[in-house]
Amino acid sequence: MKKIFIYTTAFLLIAGNYSCKKFLDQVPDDRLTFGQAFEKKATVEQALANVYSTLPSQNSDRFPSQTGNIGPWTAASDEADYTLANFSENVNTGAWDATRGEVNYHWQNYYKGIQAASTFIANVNRCTDCNLGGIDFVGRYLNEARALRAIYYYYLVRQYGPVILLGNDPIASDAPLAAISKPRNSFDECIDYIVSELDAATAGLPAIPQATEDYGHINGSVAQAYKIKALLTAARPLFNGNTDYANLKNKDGKQLISQSNSPAKWTRLATAAKEFLTNANYAGYTLYTVNSTPTGLPNTAFNRAFLATRDVMLNGWNSEMIFGMAGDVTSYQYSLAPNHNGASGGDKGGSFLSVSQQMVDAFFTANGLSPNSDPSYSSTGFSNYQAPDPNDQNAPRSISNMYVNREPRFYANITYTGRKWINPQSIIITDFTNTGNAGKAGIANSDYTKTGYTSRKHLTVAGWTTSRTLFSMIRLAEIYLDYVEALQESDPTNPDLLLYLNKIRERAGIPQYGGSGLPVPADMRDAIRKERRVELAFELDRYFYTREWKIAEGTDNIIRGLDITKNSPAFYTVITTENRVFQKRHYLWPIPNGEIQKVPQIVQNTGW
Repeated sequence: MKKIFIYTTAFLLIAGNYSCKKFLDQVPDDRLTFGQAFEKKATVEQALANVYSTLPSQNSDRFPSQTGNIGPWTAASDEADYTLANFSENVNTGAWDATRGEVNYHWQNYYKGIQAASTFIANVNRCTDCNLGGIDFVGRYLNEARALRAIYYYYLVRQYGPVILLGNDPIASDAPLAAISKPRNSFDECIDYIVSELDAATAGLPAIPQATEDYGHINGSVAQAYKIKALLTAARPLFNGNTDYANLKNKDGKQLISQSNSPAKWTRLATAAKEFLTNANYAGYTLYTVNSTPTGLPNTAFNRAFLATRDVMLNGWNSEMIFGMAGDVTSYQYSLAPNHNGASGGDKGGSFLSVSQQMVDAFFTANGLSPNSDPSYSSTGFSNYQAPDPNDQNAPRSISNMYVNREPRFYANITYTGRKWINPQSIIITDFTNTGNAGKAGIANSDYTKTGYTSRKHLTVAGWTTSRTLFSMIRLAEIYLDYVEALQESDPTNPDLLLYLNKIRERAGIPQYGGSGLPVPADMRDAIRKERRVELAFELDRYFYTREWKIAEGTDNIIRGLDITKNSPAFYTVITTENRVFQKRHYLWPIPNGEIQKVPQIVQNTGW
């Protein structure tokens, strides 16, 4: 292939080289030409795997922007902080700009994936043995790549706002500069393209996995779930009538983000979500539940709810999982496990993912209320209490009242001082106080939590050294929450709003709204947002929720935690553990400075 320039979308031509080269390198170059690579099913599948490789690796959250096309989504949100310094620290202190390599990394990688998908789509019909046996693998593979291309655009617009739509044909390596130097499309144009492409791909894909080997492939339900995600982003205030972006225009005056709030965007989202939830082809998706408990844990409704909300993330392709990714999870799991002094193996981790006090306080009480509105809740003092942990022979034990009688999801998500470690066979009781077995002084190294908490969501019960099947990317609970948010904004008296919100609460083991349960909240928008925050905690989306709701200036400027330099009771004093910088410009990532310098048609995001 000819030498190419790296500028704006022209750098994507590297993706043309990349998408061919990655799998062509597996055979001698003198034995397989580019055309021949698409003639056989085996090499076509390698090329398709290369298209999939741009999907973000959720398991790489500990190393944002270095590997796996992942960003600082957990530790740059108000959910948590990482003990080890990484790019999230730059984001949290405001020490980043359009020249950062991470900013360019994401932009380039997604466009490489888009170009790889277009190259694949344009050439897969050359395959001579793909459809042997009567199955249209060509059509299926083509539509998988088509959906992936749209998904990569979704990830781009979620992060950068309006981007450049390249068209459906791959960019030729000898394309003239003028042909590939393009200004940004409007945000609504981007969303319409994403939606139309996902709909078109859905028509050519099986609705759900047809066999075990189909798990992890894009199917119709996955494409439609991403369509819902895109429509949700488009409907929220950041991109729906946001006058903060009144001056974000192309050089010809084209407005890039609509200045008029459109209720129709919420209706469009509600329609798409309802179609998903009533599609007979997707009827097999249900919220994950359990009917019994293991030995050593009483078979109560509370304990079953705890196991359901814990194990939905652990038990592979269960009934709730719409899409997920496999991969090595040990590094991520290591960051969740406390560095228990004297322990070994999977019981001794890094304590790196430090959960904020704000996140701890977000979980409901067992009464289904926010702690600050439940008169039975106290944040001071101590009580004897037994958490829902199998084989906890020494319980109940004295713990802070902050952790007493909380909802099942709290115990599935949070490791706190006085909690039995997750391994049922372990006798370790985690102690994050200063001289405790996982405290700052107690472990005598730098692997301690900054806040006095760690997360345990996604962590296998056998410890961090034991792998699990996949990391969830979309599950049914998210679709429920998307639907109720859309109804609240477009049709708030629709009975489906309470129906689907209460399905989430019922599975979580807390009282439902209405009827003989709790009163229907006066502020339903706030109630929906609280439910989302708890149900989807640590699933790498909170960073985007606060931005799309335009509330990040109030949520992402501080992290609170406990005083880890003290022992009990002073340890339980809530303090500020990190002051953060969040400015209006941080609602969107900047367009890489190098791209703007090379192609003057591209305008920079507001404030950068």
